Amino acid sequence: MSIFRVEKKENYVVLDKGFLNDKRLSWQAKGLLAYMLSMPNDWVFRIDDLKKRSANGRDSTKNIIKELQEHGYIIKEQTREQGKFSNNQYIVLERPVSPLTENPSTDNPLTEKPSTENPSLLNNKELNNNLLSNKENNVVVVNAHRFYQENFGVESPFVSECIDQWIDDVGDEIVIEAMKRALKQQKKWNYAEGILREWVQNNLRTIEDIEAYEREFHRKREGVNDREVRKHRRGVSRSSKEGGKSYEQALREAEEARRAWGWKG
Repeated sequence: MSIFRVEKKENYVVLDKGFLNDKRLSWQAKGLLAYMLSMPNDWVFRIDDLKKRSANGRDSTKNIIKELQEHGYIIKEQTREQGKFSNNQYIVLERPVSPLTENPSTDNPLTEKPSTENPSLLNNKELNNNLLSNKENNVVVVNAHRFYQENFGVESPFVSECIDQWIDDVGDEIVIEAMKRALKQQKKWNYAEGILREWVQNNLRTIEDIEAYEREFHRKREGVNDREVRKHRRGVSRSSKEGGKSYEQALREAEEARRAWGWKG
């Protein structure tokens, strides 16, 4: 087989060949990793965007991403922006996080003598120091799967897949926030998923968006309750005579409704 190359003047990328010779990776994983490494350093990768750039569908793309994660070439992170969590993002590594189980193959080099040394690799300590514990970058790693297991119990394969899909869509922190609300109501995962659907329908993608939306919702609801209380006040004399609710009863019921919805007075 012959190889015909073009003269490189522009539109080319320089890559370390270590991952290309990593026998643990499928050809699809090597190809996707090469594509991701060819992008600018500040490029933000999303599953839905990646699937549009190849013939692979969403599930296939997710499986390739998972393969790269398992072998240490991709990790997930969430960053804080002005004290709030942003959406889930991928960190793409040219060298894997964990040590290789076997030396990368150096057979059949294409154009140059391959290095006989193992490629330098990141270890977990380096990763924590450089990426995850850097206070200047405010990187915080969260895990929706772990939160589920610690608070709801063992994940079924179906629930695990659902959580994966929501993580890809809105990020771990938003998924965890929905689960917290479900726990407060003593509900299960399907309740949290209903909350997530509502947030997505209202284009709520950050904790800040959610808090602002809920404040507005509570404000409107309190306005409705205030009108109901005024109605009771106007009819308190008649209601008392007819054995109806007193004004004090109406106030107590309104306050109980506020507490039930988690409103703060």
